[in-house]
Amino acid sequence: MAEINGRALTAVAVGTLFVWSGVKGWSVLATIGDVVKGRKPSESGVTPLTVAGDDTGDGGTQGAFGGGTITGTGTGAAVAAEAVKWVGHPYRYAGAPGMDGKGFWDCSSFCNFIYAIKFGLPIPGYGPGKWNGSNHGPPTMSWAVWPGIKNVSRAEVQAGDVILWVGHMGIAISNTMMVHAPNPKRGTVIDRIEVEGKPIRTARYI
Repeated sequence: MAEINGRALTAVAVGTLFVWSGVKGWSVLATIGDVVKGRKPSESGVTPLTVAGDDTGDGGTQGAFGGGTITGTGTGAAVAAEAVKWVGHPYRYAGAPGMDGKGFWDCSSFCNFIYAIKFGLPIPGYGPGKWNGSNHGPPTMSWAVWPGIKNVSRAEVQAGDVILWVGHMGIAISNTMMVHAPNPKRGTVIDRIEVEGKPIRTARYI
């Protein structure tokens, strides 16, 4: 697989941020400045990570779904099983997990850690073994436009697949459930795939 040009991918990701900021009515420069500095963007309504049921306890936590049974075999099931091991890990926007996963992460740096460090797979802008977890790594927007994963239909989703929304992502553990890191309050949890709304892309590695 050819390594993707990091600068080109970053340019596409920034362009996506401009478009999305316009749709949401954010200050584009303020949003980019916050992201570059590793801070959560400060505009109101800037994070689409709130999960239904956060305040009532019915948001689909691991306990509510019996731990989320992994379905499937092979590498995808192994990826899902590894992701489940990290349920309960704390969240920090733009966090860098490190090689050992001891650092905080957000939704995309969690996925970067599982796919790149635990399984040695390429991720957007990085070839196999090239990302070491010392920085956040590629954000969700980069994953959303990355050709290194191939689309599958929602009906075809299986364990280990990448699930993407605008501004959020997770790892499927079955056709109905996923592991993701939605916010600081919940950390890394198991939820229904649709808890974030309809995904914009469901994909797996080529």
